[in-house]
Amino acid sequence: MASISLQAEALEMRFGRRLLFRNLNIEASSGEFLAITGQNGSGKSTLMRILAGILAPTAGKVQLLANGVELPERPFFVGLVAPYLNLYEGFTLRENMRFVARVRGLDTTTATEEALIQKVQLQGRADELVGNYSSGMKQRARFGLALLTNPPILILDEPTANLDDSGKAFVWNTIEEARTSGKLVL
Repeated sequence: MASISLQAEALEMRFGRRLLFRNLNIEASSGEFLAITGQNGSGKSTLMRILAGILAPTAGKVQLLANGVELPERPFFVGLVAPYLNLYEGFTLRENMRFVARVRGLDTTTATEEALIQKVQLQGRADELVGNYSSGMKQRARFGLALLTNPPILILDEPTANLDDSGKAFVWNTIEEARTSGKLVL
């Protein structure tokens, strides 16, 4: 796996006149685990969206580098898990996985799907509509979708939200697995 680094320089984010953060700099590389903490409403989720490439900052820039060379399509290299991410509730988990794979230009195999379904502990439920899942099951499904592309970076915003004790253990095991396999985990 290539050495991956995420660099954020002089980030600033405003919503109207409200300043969330200014002159924020982050540098993190493969195999690292970086926790971002702060009070409610301090901009943590907004920062995660910026780092994932789905929201533009008011000022500053974010770069994703592989062996020092910038990767142009940052969202394709990031797996994002957050309780606010919507799933296609009229689809099953398996259909959600196939849809995400197609959007990202990937061809998944049944074996890949089954391995991820088992990893997120939703075997036996993968062919039910996601709209019928509990909030904890939906969070597990979000993990499955984030891991589907085997991204070099995992951005986890409130990853244990809505999870029971076994779900929380799954999250911490997944974080450690990702970090030790050389992924960058935020």
